[in-house]
Amino acid sequence: MLTENSAPKNRDSKKMPRILFVASTKSQGGIERHAVELGAEMHALGVPLQFACSLGSFVQKWCAERKVPTQTFSVRNSGDLSAVFRLAKIIHSEQIEIVHAHSRRDYVIAVLGVGLARRLSRRPIRLLLHAHMIRPLGGASFLSNRFFAKGTDAVVAVSGAVADQLRAIHQFPPAFVYLIYNGIDFHKYHYPGSAAYCDHRTEARLQWKISSEALVLGMIGRLDAKGQADLLSIASALLREHPSVHFVFIGSEGEAGTAANLTQQAAAGRFETHLLLTGPRDDVPALLPGLDILVHLPKDEAFGLALAEAMASGLPTIATKIGGCREVVQDKITGILVPPGDLSALSAALSALLDTGSGPPLRAEMGRMGRSYVEANFSQDRQIQRLLSLYREITNTALPKL
Repeated sequence: MLTENSAPKNRDSKKMPRILFVASTKSQGGIERHAVELGAEMHALGVPLQFACSLGSFVQKWCAERKVPTQTFSVRNSGDLSAVFRLAKIIHSEQIEIVHAHSRRDYVIAVLGVGLARRLSRRPIRLLLHAHMIRPLGGASFLSNRFFAKGTDAVVAVSGAVADQLRAIHQFPPAFVYLIYNGIDFHKYHYPGSAAYCDHRTEARLQWKISSEALVLGMIGRLDAKGQADLLSIASALLREHPSVHFVFIGSEGEAGTAANLTQQAAAGRFETHLLLTGPRDDVPALLPGLDILVHLPKDEAFGLALAEAMASGLPTIATKIGGCREVVQDKITGILVPPGDLSALSAALSALLDTGSGPPLRAEMGRMGRSYVEANFSQDRQIQRLLSLYREITNTALPKL
């Protein structure tokens, strides 16, 4: 049984196992970006790690930029049997000992591919499924419960909300689901008031053509997934009270037509000059100082990486009171949680943070508390050490400390 704090059972071996991260998706989102950053940092620390990813995908591109080795691997769907054989071949030829699947579309393929590789190689090969979403791992639960429990060594959940959901849906034993919060490289995020922070803030505002005195509400993530339309629905009323407010949305479009719809929404409210859609960016830490508040309004959220990143940059946050958001944001301390779809509560939260008198000190205090909370709970170092602890557990070895 896996436990979060259990010690290795065998200290004879010091060999670091060869690890394969699997992420065949071609999307460019927070999950993909986080998986590459995690893998790149582990590789830089000396972990023999490589990615199985689609040719020409953003994952492959980011891995190349970070000098992380890759194997070309594509998946049509979860029933793609040819992908099972391709994955098993990679595992066998590369002498992989731990397969760590990050993309939900790869879970079934990973279980079957690892099972086949075990037969080909006649050696133990461990499998982890990393659950980045509040979703079942697979199809009908009465089939998938046994399928995943038998073929997988452990499931990593990015939040307590995800862990609870997986245990409830799949009836997994509590210790089979291993809670490891997402982590960020804290050193990339600058403290408000520092020289680097001020430089990035000036550069971001110049890029966006927004004055330094304006108040900027930012949203990070797919334009169809984080409640951008909800925020714009109260924008006209907000601008009547706070005419200097601007809205900067950073992220890919998601569903086709979403960007056009948001632009039309702004035009209909006659505040189109106050809305900027930047598209996807891979320099988020440098852009965050240009914001004043991070707004995050998804209908469901496994963790909320954008929230942790904003808090690391000393920004107050407003988020929906759901899923992982409740574990990242401390209500009334590091930010404000609002019920999903409650526009009155959203307006009240924004009014409190934008108030000309009490707003600036409140934003500063929430930002200070948020940065401390992220440093203590959501650092990349902490995530890597907990992940290595899990690797030690499932391989029954005492891996070298990094």
